[in-house]
Formats: sequence, structure tokens, C-alpha cells
Amino acid sequence: MSEKNELIKITKESFLRRFDPLSMVTEYRHIKNTIEAIKSDKNSISVYSKHLGEDAVLVVIELHLVALNNSLNLKMKLNKMQIKEIAIEIIALYFYFSIVEIQYIFRKAKRGEFGKFYQSIDIVEILSWFSQYAEERAQHFIEENTKDIQNDHSMRSAERKMWQQHEKLINKNQG
Repeated sequence: MSEKNELIKITKESFLRRFDPLSMVTEYRHIKNTIEAIKSDKNSISVYSKHLGEDAVLVVIELHLVALNNSLNLKMKLNKMQIKEIAIEIIALYFYFSIVEIQYIFRKAKRGEFGKFYQSIDIVEILSWFSQYAEERAQHFIEENTKDIQNDHSMRSAERKMWQQHEKLINKNQG
């Protein structure tokens, strides 16, 4: 069964259960890097939005923002309006990320990988985390594509050697 068929069969309720922040903390705790985050869920938030509606995806991202807000020891926490705005921006700008990647970004933030927190966080800071992660993600895909180019180059080198051996044989037979 293809992933697309499985996605169409998923309900909003099972989607919300699967990507609930508390259950994701344990289910996806093994993710240690960008590559693992990318591979853990092949469906982007735009795919889920198309099949389940953008509101379902918005709710999940908002739940993750609330969990982040509650996890951090901030004097000035995000309010409901800020949480909604950030979730909308994430969907608009990073529609190609998966929910697992979003959760991974928040985990990285909680570990201080994007810097320390000083009393509050805001939309600019959170979106900068996503921007940094997008660069890491892009770097991964560049490296993946570069591997193919390096392999192609080495194949050309092998072909060149074969051609040189072929020319030596031709010259030897002619001489």
C-alpha cells in the first residue's frame, strides 16, 4: 500500500493523536539529526493540509507551540494570538517540512541549540530557528545531490581509463 493511500485513510482524530506533542516526545525521541527527522515522515504539512484541511495542521502546530511555551522557564510567555500567528507563518513559509521536523526544531530549541532564552521568545526568534533548520535541510539535499555528481565523475574517470587501455591495444596491434 502506498503512503498516499495511507494518508487519505487517516482521520483528523488519528492525525491529532499521532502528532500530539506529548506522544511525539516519546515516539520520536530517537531522532538525533536533520536526516533522521526528514526520513521519519515523508509527508509534508502541505500534504496533510490538502487531505485533512489546514485547520487540523494549524491545531497541531499550535499544540507544539503551547508545549514549547510551557516547557521554557520564561517570564513573558507567548499569548494565544502570537501562537496562532506563528503557526500560520510556519505553514505559509515552511509548508514543505513534516510535523516531525517541526517537533525536532522545537526540541533543538529546548536544548539551546539556537541560543539561550532571555525571559521571552517572539515570532522573529522562532522563525529564525526555522530558517536555520531550512539551511541545514538544504545542505543535506545539496550533499545528497553532490554524491551523485561525484559518482558520475568517478564513472567518467573509469571510462577514461578504459578508453586509454583500448587505445593502447589499438596502437599495439597497429605497430
